[in-house]
Formats: sequence, structure tokens, C-alpha cells
Amino acid sequence: PERYTGVWYEVAAAKSGFAAEGQQDCHCTTGVYMPGRRGPNSLSVSTFCVHGGPKGRVSGIQGAVACVDPAFLAVSPEIKTQEERQEGILTKCKLQFPSLPFVPPEPYDVIETDYDTYALVKGSADKSFVQIYSRDANPGDKFIATQKRKLVSLGYSVDDIVDTPQDCDSKAMASEMVTMMRESPEMQGMLTNSMEAEDLDALSARLKGGVKVAGPRGLFESIKDFRSLVRMLP
Repeated sequence: PERYTGVWYEVAAAKSGFAAEGQQDCHCTTGVYMPGRRGPNSLSVSTFCVHGGPKGRVSGIQGAVACVDPAFLAVSPEIKTQEERQEGILTKCKLQFPSLPFVPPEPYDVIETDYDTYALVKGSADKSFVQIYSRDANPGDKFIATQKRKLVSLGYSVDDIVDTPQDCDSKAMASEMVTMMRESPEMQGMLTNSMEAEDLDALSARLKGGVKVAGPRGLFESIKDFRSLVRMLP
């Protein structure tokens, strides 16, 4: 997990099902991964995106990733699902959002990565949610097409994998977000869904480019999420 830390930009993804709720209009989706507090096989991730366009509303959430020890995974392949074995996943993890306790942990499988340029990440038990991550916000069409072909070879539909617009000043935004995550209580409030309403304008004022901050998820939104989850259960 340590080599996986840092900033990853989502440059394409297949997004359906509960794991993708609220992300279909995202631009500039970025994940900032840091060492977790639960040992060497854990990560903390802060994910944010801009809704609707580069000057839309920023929303974000903080999650905790817990991975199976690679040495144990190597000698105990039976803990992988049949689909995970077919895809030859590199790392098997679970992602949980502490601010959304009613949402059960979701799979977070790293299918393939070189740690330095790309990662193919699966965020569901089926093929409904998969991301192509890049260390470069705009790696070019050839890069994205190459990663898509890898996923298609594993059974994903190329029609479902849609390019994610990275039309913000992504490097500046990522740097700014990392700084604010360290220094700003308001940013921590947004990521943990505990922001006070009066902090919205203050946080929005600190962001450049005319973007605004999405407000905290209230009871109504949480109930909608829970109902969506229940409908998707077998």
C-alpha cells in the first residue's frame, strides 16, 4: 500500500450500481491516498470531484481502505472470489466510509498497477464499477485506450467505460486540496460529512477557479442512499 499513496486522477470509469451513486456528472475526480492508521496494509483516501463542469460544486468524502496482507494472499488464493481469480487481481481490499456507517464495506480490488503511471481499480463485487487511474491528469488518448483494452480483455464492456473529464486545473486543485486537508477544519468537515452550513461559504472562498462546495448530506439524502442500497441487495 505504501507505493500506492499519493494523488491518483480518474481518467475513465464504468459507473453503475450503488457504488457509483452521485458520481455520474463528476469532472476532475481525484483520489488522495495516505498511509492509514490501521497498520501497514491500510490506507486513508480522500476523494473529491467537481459536479457538472470545472466551475461546478465540489464534493468529497473520506474513506478507509483495509487490504489483505500480500504474503497471506499469495499463499491463500481461496480467499479471492471466482471473479477476482479470473481477473488476477493484485491486491484485495475493502473500502469503508466512516461518515456513512449504514453503507457496508465495498470491495476495493487493485486489478493491475505499476504504481508510477496507472492503476486499474475495481470498486464492486461485479463489473458495475471500475476506474482507470493515472498519476497524470491528462495522460492522453493512447494511454486511456491501452488501459481500456486491458479491462475489455477481462470482460468489461468498452461501451460502459466512459472518459472522465479532467478539465480543471487538476494539479493545482489537488495540491490545494491536500494543503486544505491538512490545515482546514472546514475541509475535514466536508470529507467526513460533518460540515456546519455556515462553513460552506468560507471553504468555497478558499477554492480557486469559481468552484463551490457541496453542502453536507442531510437526513433526506442519507435515507435515499439507504433505500438505494436496500433495492440493490439480492
